Amino acid sequence: MKKPAFWIASAVILIGLGAWLWRTVISPPPYIEVSPLSYTDYASWSVIPKETPPAVWKDGWATDVFLVEDASELKGRTGAQLDRKEQKARLQGRLLEDGLAAIGPVYAPLYRADAKGDDLSRAFLIYLRNHNQGRAVVIAADTVLPDALLSELELEPELMDRFGGFYRIGKDPEAVLLTETPDKSIEAYCPPHLMERSACVIDVATVREKGFSVLAPDSAVGESAEAFNNWLAANASPMAEPLGDLEEVEIVDIRRPGDTDERRSKRKNRD
Repeated sequence: MKKPAFWIASAVILIGLGAWLWRTVISPPPYIEVSPLSYTDYASWSVIPKETPPAVWKDGWATDVFLVEDASELKGRTGAQLDRKEQKARLQGRLLEDGLAAIGPVYAPLYRADAKGDDLSRAFLIYLRNHNQGRAVVIAADTVLPDALLSELELEPELMDRFGGFYRIGKDPEAVLLTETPDKSIEAYCPPHLMERSACVIDVATVREKGFSVLAPDSAVGESAEAFNNWLAANASPMAEPLGDLEEVEIVDIRRPGDTDERRSKRKNRD
């Protein structure tokens, strides 16, 4: 009696295992199409300050961190899988923020796996437009930075004067490739003031804790940030407060008593 039950149970297990292998390995379902993210919505960022940091024209020089991390890539075959990916991205972002906060406020956008360049370039522009307020900025990354994002640095000449370079993050940071084109060095995107001080790329080691990456205790990112802020104070002038949009001026047609459109029309006809 035991043998038939054993074989039946084994068959059920094998059938279930075969179905699982088919769904997950042999013929998995397609990845869910993720809708474009709106970076004016704080929910599209894994990390973003709750309050806007003070503008440079109010409190002087300070530095922001624009963080691009591999964990923030959104990709999943099911809604539940995508939700877990997003939750992990937010947790990983906060753990890296704990260390990078020694530099300044951290901004880490979520992005779609199949639209990385478009999403990150849009996120960076929204950051510059809505959050930067003339502050200096560094880019920290543990993954490739798409050309679409890096090209924004070249399109913002005034930004380069306050750009603090790249923080390359990883267990072995020197092995992290930051450009899509291997034969193009990331140093091509650094301004002269960084190249002269050999401060274009700063390697930041990480360690694993409970399945997540955190900055190594000896990373000393605060020291490099302080050196950059000292350079800014000695060599760069903070941006002046923008005047804002000019208000629309209403043009009022002032006329003498009795000066009507009809009388003006008659005078025009006589002329």
